[in-house]
Amino acid sequence: MRSIPYYSEKPTLYLDQNILDLFVKDSTGNAGLALAEDCQVVYSNETLKEIRRSTGYENKFLDVLNRLKAYHLKIIVEQPGFVITDQATITNRNVFDAYAEYCSNDDEFGHFENAIYQWLFKFSGGRPENSLADIHGEQIYAFKNLLRNMVKNTEETSIDNESQLQDISKQMSKYFSSTLHDLEKEISKTTPDTRYWNAIKSFRTSMDIGPKELNNITAPNVIEKIWQVVSKKLTPNDSLLTIDDFFRLNANPINPSKEYHMHQKVTTMHNILNSIGYFPDSKVHNEKRFYAAMSDTSHASQASFCDLLLSRDENFVKKVEAIYEYLEVPTKVKLVKLD
Repeated sequence: MRSIPYYSEKPTLYLDQNILDLFVKDSTGNAGLALAEDCQVVYSNETLKEIRRSTGYENKFLDVLNRLKAYHLKIIVEQPGFVITDQATITNRNVFDAYAEYCSNDDEFGHFENAIYQWLFKFSGGRPENSLADIHGEQIYAFKNLLRNMVKNTEETSIDNESQLQDISKQMSKYFSSTLHDLEKEISKTTPDTRYWNAIKSFRTSMDIGPKELNNITAPNVIEKIWQVVSKKLTPNDSLLTIDDFFRLNANPINPSKEYHMHQKVTTMHNILNSIGYFPDSKVHNEKRFYAAMSDTSHASQASFCDLLLSRDENFVKKVEAIYEYLEVPTKVKLVKLD
């Protein structure tokens, strides 16, 4: 059950980064202050991540959040085991403190996250000068470094013997390396030279599908209408797929044994809609545009805990509306247009 526990005051409002950018340019203005009066504005770690990327404008964005009296939204992760839940909290805290804490954690663990993103960037047609082996080598190094830091920084653990912790770390590293090797081997069957691998382009070409075929689809029931188009193009081997199979909604795609929450399904569907070409993010082979697209995916997921989402990006709104409609997420999505 998706919820923000123990909060029943003003409607919660999640602002896409382009809305915050608008407020930065006009120093929040009456519109922003009116929003803060009627709604409880919230921001997420993804908001803070984008602020960090806005080199030179960080304090201006943080000042806007401060003037909007924004609360910090975070998904609850249960301990031990770092178990992701389907609940989130919103906290009234100093936004500058929240940003400093985020940057500190990002400095410590962000290298591994960036290494993982590089695989997705490669999937999107980026880094044509590098093979999958190059990307995987970076990921393995980053993962081993992450594990070393986690072992080093662990102060409380249910494992009494330090050597046991080291053994678990080695097993996780071995499993991670083996998984990447198997993935690379499978992809190499159809793409021997993975330097030029562009999975999104290859998929759209093989399916003869993309924005031209999909962007004329209108509400309601957008996802069902997309499936009607896609299902006609499936190969005989895929003919038994259902709509939920295609959108990877039946089981957690990363770990099928784990619970699969609504906000995670939003992430999966957003990525798939981008891949098949439904109002997709453009030029994702460009690293700056790729990271912006990844942030959009995270914003769509985080906003599913809120009452309202505002954005100036029509492509983003189209995708999120379709996803929320199909998953029956009650969050309302509004496209903001300037006169």
